[in-house]
Amino acid sequence: MTEPAGRPLGGRYRLEALLATGGMGEVWAAHDLLLDRSVAVKVLGPAFAGDGRAAERLRREARAAGRLEHPGIARVLDLGEDGGLPYLVMELLEGESLAERVGRDGAMAPAEAARVVAAVADALEAAHRAGVVHRDVKPGNVFLGADGSVKVLDFGIASAAGEAALTTGDLIGTAAYLAPERALGHRATPAADVYALGVVLYELLAGRRPFEAGSDIELAMAHVHARPTPLAQAAPGTPPLLVAACEQAMARDPSSRPPSAAALARLLRAPAPTGPATRPLPAVGAGPARSRRRGLLVALVLVAAALAALPALAGGLLPWLGEGARPPFAVISPGTGTPAAPRDQADPPAGFDPGAGDDDREDDDSSGSGSGSGRSGGGGSSGPG
Repeated sequence: MTEPAGRPLGGRYRLEALLATGGMGEVWAAHDLLLDRSVAVKVLGPAFAGDGRAAERLRREARAAGRLEHPGIARVLDLGEDGGLPYLVMELLEGESLAERVGRDGAMAPAEAARVVAAVADALEAAHRAGVVHRDVKPGNVFLGADGSVKVLDFGIASAAGEAALTTGDLIGTAAYLAPERALGHRATPAADVYALGVVLYELLAGRRPFEAGSDIELAMAHVHARPTPLAQAAPGTPPLLVAACEQAMARDPSSRPPSAAALARLLRAPAPTGPATRPLPAVGAGPARSRRRGLLVALVLVAAALAALPALAGGLLPWLGEGARPPFAVISPGTGTPAAPRDQADPPAGFDPGAGDDDREDDDSSGSGSGSGRSGGGGSSGPG
């Protein structure tokens, strides 16, 4: 479309530059003449000018998004109509869509992908708590600000709680990100947004969508019947915790997915192990086998040394006991482990070797201790993408 007859849209918004074109219309950078500020204006395309349902979807976007207060949701500022064309005024954002980023650079680093998707999950959680299901979560509806911010756009086909569906049985959404239950015509729920976000995460990590097909219907049915290439194969080096979060979000059964967008965000922000940690000391009585064997060996050595010293100790006591006296205890012979008859100090046993029973050999530990170092959570992590 072109700017209406050189006059401001709705008598207030001067369209300046076309930013994007979508299935429902165009998005323009514009200037709000009344408040002297830059804004973005979404205008319903001419092909939809006579389509009452499409116009109502745009009005619903304003009502749904207008009551959502969250830094991750683009603010809706105004709603109007000009020459039969409805338009929506939003805050003007500087940056690019997630679709543009992926189209230019391909796969994201795992940490950046987790950060972006977790931020989208935060915004969706706010919408879900307000009774709004987005129903069209995809990279084209995620905006990456030049300051690193992440915002969700386009609640134009969102389903607000308590409002009757505009279409009954119509397939609303983008087939590449459509939850299986939605492809089968079931009602949109927050779980469907979680599924779509899981598909987005897969795409960011692998650099491609999990399913491809020749038509939208085939693509929608692929979510119902087909299985994607496992993410660990499609994106080698992705941390296992991130792989698990993505696969859980993409579960076919809604009850098997994270119970909320907030729960998915927590999974994405869960810290992964980055290397072997310092091993804690074993609990008493529960240490590794090697520690127990060494402790037993040391105890045996000490006992043997004490036993070897007993004859000398006994001999030293005799002068104090008197001539012909014998020690009041039996001496254990270290060599045999049997009691030996007490002897006088002047009459030591022939050939007695005090260290004969002290066999201080190292215990054989060739079988291993059973302990191991911690395993890293995976590679390719630079830092919530």
